[in-house]
This record gives sequence, C-alpha cells and structure tokens, in this order.
Amino acid sequence: MAENTPVQGQSKGKSIACMVTGIASIVASYGYGVGLICAIVSLILGAQCKKDGVQNQFTKVGKITAIIGLILSIIGTIASIAVAIAYGAAAAKYGL
Repeated sequence: MAENTPVQGQSKGKSIACMVTGIASIVASYGYGVGLICAIVSLILGAQCKKDGVQNQFTKVGKITAIIGLILSIIGTIASIAVAIAYGAAAAKYGL
C-alpha cells in the first residue's frame, strides 16, 4: 500500500467525527464558546478529509453544519455582548 493512500477506517472515522462535531456546534452555539470550538474542530477535520481524498456525505454534512454553527456562535456572542452592555448602561443609570 502506498504511503499517501488513506486507511479506510481512519478516513471514515474522521468523516463521522466531522459530522458529529458539526452538529454539536449547532447544538452548543450559545454555550459560551463551546459551539465555536466544535465548529473549528469540524472544519479542520473536514479539511483533513479533503486532503486525504475523502469526500462523502458525512464530510459534506459536517462542513455545512460547522459553518451554520460558526455563524450562530458569532451571533450568540454578539447578542451576549449587547445584552451585557445594555445591562451595564441600565445599572449605571438606575443604580441597579
């Protein structure tokens, strides 16, 4: 077997891990950075699968869900910062 030929079990495992972490990034998107970490891990695994020459449905779903989870995490972080600023402004004005 050539050196660059991926072992089928490892590539399939990376594909499934890419999908699982992509889905986890959506589920945990408002979890104080957990969704962001899962999305980044999923995108890295997807890139490794592409480098290994494996492009199956698991990898595609993982990449798509990772992008969605990344966007939701960024929106959640911005919303949390906006709420904290609004609370701070209200606390300063009304002495809360």
